[in-house]
Amino acid sequence: MKPGKIRLGRYTSIVIFGVIIALPLLYLLSGSLMSYKDIVQYPPRLLPSSPQWDNFVQAFNYLTPQTIGNSFVFVGGVLIIQLGICLPAGFALSKIPFRWATPVFALFLVPLFMPTNLILIPTYIVTFKLGLIGTFFGMILPVAGQASIGVLLFRQFFAGLPNGLIEAARIDGANWWQVFTRIALPLAKPIIAAYSVVTFLTAWNLYIWPLLSGPGVGTRVLTVALAPLAGGKFSSISPSISFAAAVISMLPVLIVFIVFQKWFTKGVAGSGLE
Repeated sequence: MKPGKIRLGRYTSIVIFGVIIALPLLYLLSGSLMSYKDIVQYPPRLLPSSPQWDNFVQAFNYLTPQTIGNSFVFVGGVLIIQLGICLPAGFALSKIPFRWATPVFALFLVPLFMPTNLILIPTYIVTFKLGLIGTFFGMILPVAGQASIGVLLFRQFFAGLPNGLIEAARIDGANWWQVFTRIALPLAKPIIAAYSVVTFLTAWNLYIWPLLSGPGVGTRVLTVALAPLAGGKFSSISPSISFAAAVISMLPVLIVFIVFQKWFTKGVAGSGLE
């Protein structure tokens, strides 16, 4: 078979599968602009008869700016604390020799084999006993503490840095903190971006823990606010407004991924995840 035909077949397959994967998203966008009559019509419509931009206004009013802001506070807190834990820990485990390095490394492996649902109740009890239920600290700290994957990921990256680079800095009089901040961190920008995107997406989509630990309106996040809209016929809000609310909730994740796509690709390629 000629190379041109092979290339054409490959691109055709990519386009077909891409359209299939994108169909739910395209229907979500289309449904967010439909009227109630359009969205309940049978057979289903694929495009709105007349775009209803007011759906987004009603969806935004339902979600409220406070809820959207709460989501950014929650996700931002989780991301900052996890990076503060994972980066120094990964560097120390890979480059700083100390006596108990192997046992400490093994401890970070243990949480990877524990189902999340297994630790949900103990985590809630501890958070409740500390009086942190209904606070951002109670929402953020237990999630931010689940940093084993990040520590192992950054350990793998820092282990790949040339030892000669580290030794040269040490010979020049740099302490370990200076080596970490001035040499290791600048080289780790791609993997930091990749991890940040994945962490942002994971924390943004969390539902069970924010529901349990932040039940009040003051700490409610978007996933908790969106849940009642999935009530179908039991929901008092039009499905088109529910679609518009889902689109609003999806936009920050989409923007973050588009902005950091270049760094994300570099980070994944350079971390051995491919």
